[in-house]
Amino acid sequence: MRPETDLRRKELLRALGKTRDKTLWLLEQVPDEFLRRRVHSFYSPIGWHFGHVGRTEEYWVMSRALGQSVFDEKLSFLYADLAENPKDNRVNIPGREGTIEYLRQTRERVLGALKTCEFEEDSPFLADGYAWEFALQHECQHQETITEMLQLIQKQLPVSPVELPAWRTDHETNMIDIPGGTFQMGSDDLRGYDNEKGAHEVHVDDIRLASHPVTAIEWTQFMEDGGYHRPELWTAEGWAWRIAEQANCPEYWVPQNGGWVYFAPLGARAIHPDEPAMCLSWFEADAYARWRGKRLPTEEEWEYAAAYAGSRREPSMVRRFPWGDTPPTCDHASHALDRWAPSPVGSHPLGATPLGLADMAGGVWEWTSSRFLPYPRFSAFPYDGYSKDHMLGAHRVCRGGSWATAGAILRCSFRNWYVPTYRQGLLGMRLAEL
Repeated sequence: MRPETDLRRKELLRALGKTRDKTLWLLEQVPDEFLRRRVHSFYSPIGWHFGHVGRTEEYWVMSRALGQSVFDEKLSFLYADLAENPKDNRVNIPGREGTIEYLRQTRERVLGALKTCEFEEDSPFLADGYAWEFALQHECQHQETITEMLQLIQKQLPVSPVELPAWRTDHETNMIDIPGGTFQMGSDDLRGYDNEKGAHEVHVDDIRLASHPVTAIEWTQFMEDGGYHRPELWTAEGWAWRIAEQANCPEYWVPQNGGWVYFAPLGARAIHPDEPAMCLSWFEADAYARWRGKRLPTEEEWEYAAAYAGSRREPSMVRRFPWGDTPPTCDHASHALDRWAPSPVGSHPLGATPLGLADMAGGVWEWTSSRFLPYPRFSAFPYDGYSKDHMLGAHRVCRGGSWATAGAILRCSFRNWYVPTYRQGLLGMRLAEL
């Protein structure tokens, strides 16, 4: 066994164990009566997501990488994200104890294989432990989905009175000049996803970006100025969505005692005026930008500002994270469910870019104006359904990660995407000059 293989194996074992501990902790937060209930048309039952992470890692490691059969065909199908298994059928999953047992059994097989398998370089699923890495990042992403669903569950429950803070701000957002330049967009890292691979040269003109994401108190100013009731601020499609949705404030916001509270994963909480405004659809973000006389940045501008602007490196040597290559800690960003809410903007100065752009990792995902399309040389892997099937122009790109996003996923090259009507996620925005 090569020393580097042994080190990588130990790294994966530690990461998989730590991630599973958090998944099981999240399961403890789910009320029994909601485990097998659909709470929104976009989602499967929350309990399905827990079994799905076990099914996914067993499928990609044991079946695809190693050519073995799954241990329970019926449960593997029930926890699969397949058209033949529609979301309404997924209410038929096992209960809490059955889900935990399924996770235990699938994990036992996957870890057993990891401890003995060679990382064959000529196998795309085994090289550098790719199948285990894919399963690990997939589980982290579903932890964020589960967090979003816990908030939807809270919307079904009575709202308790919340003590509201003084609604004033200690923060000022500035526009920062970003000199243009050329850089390598994307990544060729074996551990990345297919949609971010294929690093390619991109030139970005001079831009001005906001120093921080839009805050809650700034969003209330938009509401107080009638932003949700002024069709001239919205695209025709966006206005039609607002009317149909009857949207008058962000998702999970609810008025109380003259102020605003938020349906957090474990119950209503006060909104801090300087926390990033979140749970916004792309249509809402676009309307707000118009109201401010500004715009959303493009995906290219966002990654250039986060990964390269202000650097003394060669254009091909981009930063892995906005602050550099040091893995994220809680000093760099609000992330990884270190608390049940985002920090007020500007709380993590160590995470700023060299030019002073703050909170570009963690906090809230930031909508861009760009559609989710393939890079040059894009090749779907490990299957079309992860990226390729969504690259038809209907989805918009989000960047940066949120307070529920795992550290590895905060990398500057990571691309998230949603349809413009979606606002159940931890989605915010940052302004760019016209």
